[in-house]
Amino acid sequence: MSGGWHDWLLSLACLLFTGAAVKLMDDYLDAEYDICRGQRTMASKLGRATLPYSLVLALLGAYLSLHEAVALFLASYAVGMLSAWRERLPTRMPAYLEMAAAVGLSYLLVGWRLTLWGVAMMALVDWLDDVIDMAGDTVSGQRNLAVRVGVVETSLLCLAALLVAVLTNASLTVLAFLAVTVLTILSDLTTTRLWRTFDPEGGIKL
Repeated sequence: MSGGWHDWLLSLACLLFTGAAVKLMDDYLDAEYDICRGQRTMASKLGRATLPYSLVLALLGAYLSLHEAVALFLASYAVGMLSAWRERLPTRMPAYLEMAAAVGLSYLLVGWRLTLWGVAMMALVDWLDDVIDMAGDTVSGQRNLAVRVGVVETSLLCLAALLVAVLTNASLTVLAFLAVTVLTILSDLTTTRLWRTFDPEGGIKL
């Protein structure tokens, strides 16, 4: 029993560190959009220092559980390009080829089941975030999935991704939700609101 709890704690810590690395890099790339929404995230405050800090966090995650960290990191790389899958990247390759390469590399390194779990879990987190941030992203001009295809359709995709994640690895899915909750709380605590907005029905709000 103690071995089981020890493994779960290691996996949770791995997901926290790897997820934090992914979150920092994602916020750094989206810094301009966040500023337009009146938010200054930790990545914006760190500036160029975001990269080394993210690397340290990713290495800590890999040290705790290599396979899970690799699956999660490569899945986040692939899922992060879904919204712009036809664009040319700095490598001059279309995004969908790099997405395929990331998924293929994950398959070679950690196997199909953990790869599928990672892709499903990251897609679920990304799409849930799109639904939650739909109003703010519309104002800032960021056409996320919920804006493009609709809330109902995106919610159905979230349910499908959740089903795949649970079927491939139920325990990791639970731990991933715990990690996402902790990271969301930390993100809110470290994000500075740049201004207040006025809601005609509810008055002043953050």
